[in-house]
Amino acid sequence: MPLLLITAWFAHKSYISVKPVYYSSAVIGIAPPSMRIDQMELGVPVPRNGLLDVGGAPLIAQMAAEGLHNPDVVQRVVAAGGQPNYTARMFPVPATSPPLPLIMIEATESQSADATKTVELVIAQADSTLRTLQQLAGVPGDQMVAPFTVSPPSVPAAGMPSRTRSTIAIFVAGAGLSVLIGTVVDVLLMRRKSRAHWRRQGEVDTAAGPGPAPPQRDNHEQRDTDRQDGLAPAAEGVMGSG
Repeated sequence: MPLLLITAWFAHKSYISVKPVYYSSAVIGIAPPSMRIDQMELGVPVPRNGLLDVGGAPLIAQMAAEGLHNPDVVQRVVAAGGQPNYTARMFPVPATSPPLPLIMIEATESQSADATKTVELVIAQADSTLRTLQQLAGVPGDQMVAPFTVSPPSVPAAGMPSRTRSTIAIFVAGAGLSVLIGTVVDVLLMRRKSRAHWRRQGEVDTAAGPGPAPPQRDNHEQRDTDRQDGLAPAAEGVMGSG
């Protein structure tokens, strides 16, 4: 019981010691190029965005989401006052639906202001990230796509991450350990008590000394006893037959 009480105290302290975290998110989309040229003079190639031709806007969004995790981008976000542990990923859709050209940016921080600022700084890096990706792919400047804000950073919402789960885990582990320790201690005490009992019993037997020797009986008394037990007739019969 004392061990269980200590376990409950530790679990309670763990429950109340968890600090709240604040979550903020935003969604940005991919805007098509501002101009499109379908026909050119004979012999002059039509300027196109090859990334749009190959995989469409979802491909560019996926590449931009990965690009927002590049070390140089993270470094610029941190240098501007943001936090490095943000998340940029494709907007979640059901598995049966085609991907959308949307990027979801999320931040979870201990301070609400840090979460909002981090999301804002990542959004600010989306334009340069998209431009760099398209430049590496050889996309003409007038055919580049650009990001736009679909959903601005949300108001940070407070949450308690895994507080209940961690408290239950601590209590269950502590209760199991308490039962194990209690069982081991009980077994050891019982063994010690048993050894002490047999030791005292041996000391009592030693102090009492050996018991009195059985009385010696002569042959006549032994024969009378055997006859009463039915042994003498059998013996006499054997002797008579001899």
